[in-house]
Amino acid sequence: MKKIISIVIVLFASFLLSEKIYINTFDNTIILNGKIYSFFGKANPFRGKVVTYFRSPNVEGVSIPGDLLVLGDGQTVGESGTIKVSRDVFDTLKTMYELSKDLQFVIDEFPIEVYGDKIVVKKITPKEKVEEYLRLFVRKFELSDLEFYLGEYTITPQPPKINIITFSFPDFGFYMVNVEDIGKVQTKVYLDGELSLSLSFLPPGTHTIFVYAKDALDNESSLTKLIFIPKSRVTFIEKKEEYYSQTEFGKLTFIGNKNFYQITPLDATITTIFVNDTLAPKIELGINRLFNNYYELKVKCYDYNKTKTIVKVNNEEKNGTILRFNFGKNILAIYCEDTLKNNSLKFKTIWVYDNMKNSLEFFDQKRWFNIGGIMIKSPFIRSWINPNQKRRIYEDRNFVINIFK
Repeated sequence: MKKIISIVIVLFASFLLSEKIYINTFDNTIILNGKIYSFFGKANPFRGKVVTYFRSPNVEGVSIPGDLLVLGDGQTVGESGTIKVSRDVFDTLKTMYELSKDLQFVIDEFPIEVYGDKIVVKKITPKEKVEEYLRLFVRKFELSDLEFYLGEYTITPQPPKINIITFSFPDFGFYMVNVEDIGKVQTKVYLDGELSLSLSFLPPGTHTIFVYAKDALDNESSLTKLIFIPKSRVTFIEKKEEYYSQTEFGKLTFIGNKNFYQITPLDATITTIFVNDTLAPKIELGINRLFNNYYELKVKCYDYNKTKTIVKVNNEEKNGTILRFNFGKNILAIYCEDTLKNNSLKFKTIWVYDNMKNSLEFFDQKRWFNIGGIMIKSPFIRSWINPNQKRRIYEDRNFVINIFK
């Protein structure tokens, strides 16, 4: 029986020897046995022990400070000390000191408010100090892994959250493991019973992914997921199409070959289309006689590619849109070629007769013309004159040009 009592006394003494009293200068509070009390006066930062207990003598007529605990840096704790506490708080501190003789004090600023499931840090505070203060009130807590803290943080321990992301395609798949936790976490991933990476490609078949996670507070989580990777059937198709033709893959605006892919969960079709341009340019020709043997020529070549055009009259290459033909028979040849050497050739025979003379005369301003009794106002006059018939042309005093037989 005596042995049991001795063991209890040793354990109790060890507890007292390790006891620390915290004084928070941020809000002038003292933490004692998990409870918070207020103090008054000026407390300077200090980490050390009580060096002595000052018992105030009772001298009649003399004002002597009350009982005090003296700290290693000279600060005093008591009803009349530099750190003023209530009588009941002092009595508790005195009893703890008399039992342990090694009562430790920590005087520092802890700008932290502790609530049920969260804390609010009022000033920038390093991680070590936040954790030190929290341990006075909470046995188990979990903090975001930061160097410094400021603001509101959840402290309730939660098991790690596991998420397994998978993708399945014909002939191959992929998985990626993501573990979320506000603190540090250890993760192990098993693929089909073998230790694996947190992400990897997968061959066809059925696979089992098992993830185990444990955080710094030994909170554990696990998750299992099955994934099936189908083995696909691949079909190859070859087609030949004309340039700029419309297909199920859209309009073909390229020359050469190109692959088009159609993938379903079980089948994959690869269509190779060979595109060529075998269509010759289309020629559109317009001819307008101006006067005498002068003609206006309008040539247009239509093709999906760039074209070049050659115009020849009687086997002589011509440039421009106004051409002069010989009287009699003329052979007009139009040649059009695109960038892929597809070409078109168009011929036209043009007869030019000399039985009528063409006359075109311009004036400095609009003039009135009286042609056989018909009045016309124009800056020029154009006429075809038969050389076998005579015409009488004169200008009267009203500046009207009269034309009669």
